[in-house]
Amino acid sequence: MKDKYSILTTVSMYHALNDGAISVVPLLFLIFKEIYNLNYTQIGLITSISLFIHLIAQLYIGRISDGKNFTVLLSFGILLISISLFVLTETKDFFTLLIFLILLRISVSFFHPIGVGWISRTFKKERLDWAMGIQSGSADLGVFVALLTTLYLTEIKGWQFPLYIWSLLAVLIVIIGIFITRNIDEKLLTVKKTYKKQKISEKIQDSVLLLKKIKLLIPAFAISGSAWGIIVTYLPLFLDEKTSLSLQFIGFVAAVWIGIGCITSFSYSRIKSHLGRKNVIIMSYFIIGVACLFLSVTVNVFIILLIMVLLGFSVFLTYPALSSFISEVTDESSEGSTFGIVFTLQLGGGTILIFLSGFLSDIYGIWMPFVILGVPSLFFSILLMFYHKKKFAVR
Repeated sequence: MKDKYSILTTVSMYHALNDGAISVVPLLFLIFKEIYNLNYTQIGLITSISLFIHLIAQLYIGRISDGKNFTVLLSFGILLISISLFVLTETKDFFTLLIFLILLRISVSFFHPIGVGWISRTFKKERLDWAMGIQSGSADLGVFVALLTTLYLTEIKGWQFPLYIWSLLAVLIVIIGIFITRNIDEKLLTVKKTYKKQKISEKIQDSVLLLKKIKLLIPAFAISGSAWGIIVTYLPLFLDEKTSLSLQFIGFVAAVWIGIGCITSFSYSRIKSHLGRKNVIIMSYFIIGVACLFLSVTVNVFIILLIMVLLGFSVFLTYPALSSFISEVTDESSEGSTFGIVFTLQLGGGTILIFLSGFLSDIYGIWMPFVILGVPSLFFSILLMFYHKKKFAVR
């Protein structure tokens, strides 16, 4: 059991760094918008194009990761993040920002199919929901630190400074992770493939089979993926335009959202034991829908803070719950490819809705992203209520 806890510790650290690092950039859009004269459509375009590349890379990495050493692949991905953040400090205009953000997105493509797949495989038969909650909560903790400190450090040291800090942290965490996992049993690091090399048509057939198993949850992955992207990208821009808050306080409001999400993720196993995984999912999407629609029509800071608490609770309950559903219908030898497909669904939803949010924000106003997120969330929660008695994922 000691080896399993070493794996959980390493994956949790890597997840915190991975998601924290990628959260720094959306906050800096406040700065980039001014110095590069960007509009909301361009911000949406930069974000959605880089997400699309992330989507392709993640699908490929998830496919090739099965049968390989997960520690090596994860560590390589985190080192790439370090390089990408360092290069990002040399941004000069719209096009260099796009290129460097694409490089960063390729770097973070390693973690989710491999890291979450590793936890799924390691804890599939014991304490699965608990382990999913811990690794998910660790990611939220990393994002909390990023949101709380990035704009503050930017105000006192310049926008490049937080990128240098996270780049250095990535290197340090890889060193720690390699040290922790150095003596782990090889059986826990690599699982031999149980299938032969597949043709493209066979890979597509396997993907379709997986989608049939989780067809009721497909909208959930798209909504949860877009929820993260829309809130972390457009909330700071919304607060900057609609309120008189300072950059530091805008970071604080965003940190409230992720801070509540962090506590919620760590408490997921306990919440699930009381409510059941199905009810957790239904309740979460209902709250997301209602909270986002209220957010789109208010500029009262105290109401916005309350909405952030609700969104922190609801959005971050969906991630470990969905991962646990998938784990239960996935074979141990195909964790990487399966989670690669699943997280591609998340990114696909985010890619489309984030670009649409930016485009419509230029036409109607910066409140539009929250309508785009709120309406499908509300309808989906109602749909799940009708199918409550059916299995959400079938083995």
